[in-house]
Amino acid sequence: MEVSPSRHGRGAEMRADRLSRFLIGCLLIPALSILSPAASAGGFSSLDFGSRRLGMMAVVGKPDDLTSLFHNPAGLTLLHGWNFYHGQTWIIGDTQFKMYDSEGTLHPSDHTISPDWNVGVLPFLAVASDLGTERVRVGLSVYAPNGFGASLPENEPTRYHLASALFISSRASITGAVEVTRRFSIGASVSLICNYLKARRAMNALVFQDPDNRFLPYDEVADSDAWLDLDGLGWSWAVDVGVLMEPLDGFRLGASFTGGSMVDMEGKVKLTYPDGSVEQAQQTTTMAIPFTLRAGINWEFSPDFEFGADVTYWHYQVLQEQRTELSSPVMGFTEFLDPKNYGNGLLWCFGLMYHMTDSWDLMAGFQQDYAPIPEQTVTLETSARDTKAVSLGARWQVTDAVRVGAAFERLWNDLADVQGSETVPPTNIKGPGGLTYFMADILITPRAHRPH
Repeated sequence: MEVSPSRHGRGAEMRADRLSRFLIGCLLIPALSILSPAASAGGFSSLDFGSRRLGMMAVVGKPDDLTSLFHNPAGLTLLHGWNFYHGQTWIIGDTQFKMYDSEGTLHPSDHTISPDWNVGVLPFLAVASDLGTERVRVGLSVYAPNGFGASLPENEPTRYHLASALFISSRASITGAVEVTRRFSIGASVSLICNYLKARRAMNALVFQDPDNRFLPYDEVADSDAWLDLDGLGWSWAVDVGVLMEPLDGFRLGASFTGGSMVDMEGKVKLTYPDGSVEQAQQTTTMAIPFTLRAGINWEFSPDFEFGADVTYWHYQVLQEQRTELSSPVMGFTEFLDPKNYGNGLLWCFGLMYHMTDSWDLMAGFQQDYAPIPEQTVTLETSARDTKAVSLGARWQVTDAVRVGAAFERLWNDLADVQGSETVPPTNIKGPGGLTYFMADILITPRAHRPH
């Protein structure tokens, strides 16, 4: 993949700059969303835990299961005795798009590009107790607020952007909450965070020289493809704080703060050339997790109905650039700086819960999410634009000690129509996308105390 001597000078310098940016894109697969608009503002932390959250959307004002350990730690005081909880959210992505060349023509001409597979899984496991007291609660939880993977066909031009990726962000948390008065509770969590990333993509000197060569027939360029594989693992920690108030009977206010942190993702970079030769290095990428602010209300405006509304803010402007350091040169480079220029993320949602009987609750909700990613730095991994979602859910109190729930959500992202990309190769794309969520959970309270 050498550049011929006749191309030295200013042109070679420009290509070297392009190459550095190309490698940046190869090395820095942002851990925000993998080929899907999931948590397009939330990034490292999808909010979709628990049947109340997924069915009603709004949860911060009355988090009445053990997902309160994530949504609002103060909500732990809504439970009594010992409680055991398990929930799983499954996410299926559907994305279809074409790519613009430098002349504004869309490719491929005869079909759209879609992932071979695109799924996410968000598990949540928790236990909590009141320790035999009236006002104190403690809880332990293990969950993954971001777990996505995707694979694109390796014979499409997208292989020079991304061929496959897997990202998992998991947390182990210890939480405490105190009911200070009947109308005011406070809680806090300390979490150990583990992030894992694995990604693969192709590189090619022909594409490096002219990005439009991505759209040449596969058999004309595939023999000169080199393949880059990347993995990374990073550990960090965060502190969450929440409050829950009930100024009037049946009217609750909730708020929570999730601390941000810096994560050093360390792992291997391996570049395999067409002739079988290999360059390898250790890489360290510093990634920023933004802090999050959430607030919500829950109003039981009649014995049979609850109305809830939440707003969530992610301080994503902290992610203006990312830096990667290599232990040894890859294509001559030992350090890369990747511009992001992110803004801040905002999500608002509302929903209703209908207590159809003493044992059955029905839920519905709506959500609007604004992505923090500017058009210039959109990538296939973070291609989501603003999104809208609707949801339905149900909970059934099977016995005094067991409650089960299930929910469905459909999310659509605004049409992606990016024509001002500054990435290398340019991520100028056009197409729709969306996600379908399915979740189920179970809450077990052996002492037969129901949440109030």
